[in-house]
Amino acid sequence: MLGKKPPRDDRKSSTPAPPSSDAPDVGQMAIDTLASTLRSMAEFALDQERADAETSRGQAEAWAQHVIMCSPPPGTAEGDAASRGARRDWEGVRQFVREYCRSSSKHAAGVAADLREVIWVFIRNFSQAFALNEETDERIQQQVTRLEKIVEASAASELKREVLDAIGTLAQAFEERRQRQRLQMATMGDTVRSLGDQLESARREGEMDPLTRVFNRKAFDVYLERTVEMFRAFRNEMCLLVIDVDRFKEINDSCGHMVGDQVLCGVADAIVKVFLRKSDFVARFGGDEFAVVLRETALQDALSLAERVLLRVRAVKVPVGDREFTISASVGAATIVLEDDAKAWFDRADRGLYAAKSAGRDRVAVGRASDP
Repeated sequence: MLGKKPPRDDRKSSTPAPPSSDAPDVGQMAIDTLASTLRSMAEFALDQERADAETSRGQAEAWAQHVIMCSPPPGTAEGDAASRGARRDWEGVRQFVREYCRSSSKHAAGVAADLREVIWVFIRNFSQAFALNEETDERIQQQVTRLEKIVEASAASELKREVLDAIGTLAQAFEERRQRQRLQMATMGDTVRSLGDQLESARREGEMDPLTRVFNRKAFDVYLERTVEMFRAFRNEMCLLVIDVDRFKEINDSCGHMVGDQVLCGVADAIVKVFLRKSDFVARFGGDEFAVVLRETALQDALSLAERVLLRVRAVKVPVGDREFTISASVGAATIVLEDDAKAWFDRADRGLYAAKSAGRDRVAVGRASDP
């Protein structure tokens, strides 16, 4: 019919509408996301199997730049970059990410293996150290066993907690051991004091030489042996002086025994006035020979004291009738060494005395192991 409008078709057209300018660009979003991922890899880069963290960081950042700006892929020569044009190397990106993850995984596995080895060494050495102790600490053994199980299972999530627990247990055990050691040191201190008292007792109980009023040979032998024991325990420097009156036999033969006795008393008095410490031990061990044991004394200090003995002996005046004569002495010195027993120490000092006599008397000489 003329003039009648055709019926309206309300169905939507199948032709897609042109994209709105506000619609998101999915491709660009993917590129931005990939670049952001690569930059995160760069930010948190770690050492790799064949590259350190700084190198890995630079490579990841270069690939991120390539994805965003179509810059040449990392490692591409300048001529190759020109021939490629502005194209993204998606396969290169994929290979880089895959190699990065593979290398990171292998490096992490190596670090974990090293960590397990370190812990095994710790466990082994720690167990050996505590095996030397007579009283095995049960709590430590339990903690070590737990650590062994964690290491065997490679349970990294539990390892930190177990190690912290172990540290706490070990710290407590060490404190307990420290307390035991303090008790042992206190006991040792009592032993040392007891040994010191014995040394002093040797001074008191040893028979005194009736003429010179210094200790006799018996007391000297006891004191020398115990001094060697003290040295072996504490390794303090100790010295021995052997003193002999020069030409005493001539004095005795020409002036008589009474004058000889005066000489010995004068020499003993001169020696005692030099060695004033309570621990200095002066003895007459035979005829005209004296010995001095010096604890905690360096050789140089002992030599200085020996020179003072010579000065005092020279100052001794022995009256004979209406005149006086002077005397002199020779001194041999030796410091104790680890290999010494009492005899070896004394023999070395005696060799020093022989050297002083041979060099002209009235002097000090050090006895050495190489002396004939």
